[in-house]
Amino acid sequence: MATSGPGFDLSTLTSYVDETSFDLIAASVLGTNLAQAVNVRAGLKGNTVAIPVMSDDFTVGDGNSCGWNAPSSASIDQVDMCLHHAKIQHEFCTQALRETFMAQALAAGQFGSSENLPYEAVFANYFVEKLQNWNEKFLIDGKSATCTGFRQALSGSAEEGTAGAWSTSNALAGAYNMYEKLDGEVALANDLLMILSPGDYKKLALNAVAENYFRTEFTPIANGSSFILPGTAIKVVACGGIKEQIGGIAGYNTRILSRASNLIMGTDLTGDFEQFKMWYSEDNDQVRATMKWAIGAAAAEPTEGVISNPTRANYTL
Repeated sequence: MATSGPGFDLSTLTSYVDETSFDLIAASVLGTNLAQAVNVRAGLKGNTVAIPVMSDDFTVGDGNSCGWNAPSSASIDQVDMCLHHAKIQHEFCTQALRETFMAQALAAGQFGSSENLPYEAVFANYFVEKLQNWNEKFLIDGKSATCTGFRQALSGSAEEGTAGAWSTSNALAGAYNMYEKLDGEVALANDLLMILSPGDYKKLALNAVAENYFRTEFTPIANGSSFILPGTAIKVVACGGIKEQIGGIAGYNTRILSRASNLIMGTDLTGDFEQFKMWYSEDNDQVRATMKWAIGAAAAEPTEGVISNPTRANYTL
């Protein structure tokens, strides 16, 4: 049995991850605020995937005439999605892990409670949180000129126009400005979604309270909460993958408004490619970790939304 000090059993790490591997990689991909709010398509394979989308030229005929007359034509269009196959590999010194997690277990005991997560769960959850943040960044900005995110997929949509910094006094006005620019028919949808950075989300929530919208209800979700923009049916969520505005440079904070069903997130999670593994390498006296998964983003209708700064440069993932 591989150990690295009393109470720190490296063999339990491999056993724990083997038993929970699918749950861990699924949580990494699907457990974010954004993934739980958009249209998720699982079981996708390959590098480029054609997502089927129904379209219909809907025409109503004269019901008083006999015979068959079908002026309407239905077709199935396709939206191409680049499926990015991601991989992470790490190695850790066993002595450093022993010191870190032995110290954590001791600290937890100071509260007089016997309840404590085993170190292997804490260690695995650390990777889950890091992968969730990376995946949200990918969904917004993509990875390359060919593997793009929602921001580029909606580049044909209306622009916010006031893409500078929001504050606790003007965030509501900014949000309603985006709603006003939304296409009339799209604005009637019952699944409207506004995606904001954590900073803009906080400012909008505080502005709503300051304007006496005390009945605004905040619903707990994966990592934080969501709420309905007062006077609308828009669900507002915070996305940790949106980079905060830095140094007063206008245009860093991406803001997106569209139908949730229009924003398509692709993944697999049905094959052997997805992995979440950790093991003790005795030859190298290291704990090694590898994670593999697939993720993609597309918009069914590139013009059905409102977005700030759709053409700004990507930041590096």
